[in-house]
Amino acid sequence: MPGLISTAKKNNTQAIVKSHQFKMLLASISVGIICGLFITWVKLNLGMPGHKGFFWMAPVLIARLRTGCKTGTTAGGLSAALTTYCLGANLAGGLIGLPLIVLAAAVLDVAVNYIEKNKSSFLITLSVLCLAGIAANIICLAKRMILPTGINASYIFGVSGFWFKILSYGFFGFLSGFTAAISTRIKKQNDPNAS
Repeated sequence: MPGLISTAKKNNTQAIVKSHQFKMLLASISVGIICGLFITWVKLNLGMPGHKGFFWMAPVLIARLRTGCKTGTTAGGLSAALTTYCLGANLAGGLIGLPLIVLAAAVLDVAVNYIEKNKSSFLITLSVLCLAGIAANIICLAKRMILPTGINASYIFGVSGFWFKILSYGFFGFLSGFTAAISTRIKKQNDPNAS
């Protein structure tokens, strides 16, 4: 009997590793790691709050839409945050902010799952992804507010302040959702078999 149990467990493990969803999950995690490396090593110095959100949200969201992995954005966001944390950069703000990055990515997963479940039109997809991107990046702003350093002053074009931060974070969240929605449109135009 013990041999049968261990054989069954081995077969289950092999089936999981060979499954399409597992491979797509690994693809989403890989995209998250690449985003984390980019955020760590490429310093753009845009001076606009929330711009890092675009550089992890848009690629991870596009990967989620392309792979179809139900938790792809959450896995990609977590891997991006862990990568930056392990390399000494600041995306999640350390372990304190890590759960909020995961929450922000989960919001995106919920939005994509809704779109896929309802087979939404392009306009609804665009609207839902843009709103989800705004909500996710505002969650990242909340993460910045609970960190020990607090909110730093950001200035661009002589504008600063709390409302500027909210608008800037919202803008980059919107841009992430917009970019991902456009990528679905391009995919459908290039692939006649895409639904």
